[in-house]
Amino acid sequence: MARRLAQLLTPESSLLDFGCGSGRYLLSLQGRVGRAAGYDISPAALALLRARAAARGWDELSILGPETAALPQYVAQRGQVDLVLCLFGVLAHITSPVARAEALERMRLALKPGSGRLLLSVPNIRRRFRQEQRQMNGAAPGFVRYRRRINGGSVPLNYQLFDAERLRRELTEAGFLVRRLGCESVLPESWIVNGPAARHVDGILTPICPLRWCYGIYAEASC
Repeated sequence: MARRLAQLLTPESSLLDFGCGSGRYLLSLQGRVGRAAGYDISPAALALLRARAAARGWDELSILGPETAALPQYVAQRGQVDLVLCLFGVLAHITSPVARAEALERMRLALKPGSGRLLLSVPNIRRRFRQEQRQMNGAAPGFVRYRRRINGGSVPLNYQLFDAERLRRELTEAGFLVRRLGCESVLPESWIVNGPAARHVDGILTPICPLRWCYGIYAEASC
């Protein structure tokens, strides 16, 4: 993703990180774009992003939310963007199909027609939460519940897993032209982030891995 971002971005580019959280990806792009905005529905994440952006001196960063109306208001005032990011499972946490379609619609309306690009990644149904999938008898395909340890506690979360066909269909139904589906990684992200050896191995495996067996699936789309 970082390599593809480097290819797509210029100092004049405009960018929206949809589901930006506390700025995990967004803050790394400071100085590489002309105009940037982060949108999220979590007040706590947005507060942390504001503090981090202020500490880095990124006063020009637009921080949007938690109200959903904040995004179309921003687009109406500042214009559509060249690149929309929706990375590492943001879409998967929107488990209602109707709400996912609405989120994709908001992304499409924020993107410049024709020249704009959406970069999106989702968890692969064949690699993620296999035990949880077996426990969800009668649930919709790919829908799982799991628990995450946060600040010493255990938080229940819902997740929607994808295969390539489902991802392509939902993007197409939302009005996107899918230009490419690819393998985001073969190894889990935590391994890649924390281990140089894992990054090296993943760099070799990812280009040759069949899409069905990758850890995460990424899509590049336009409208």
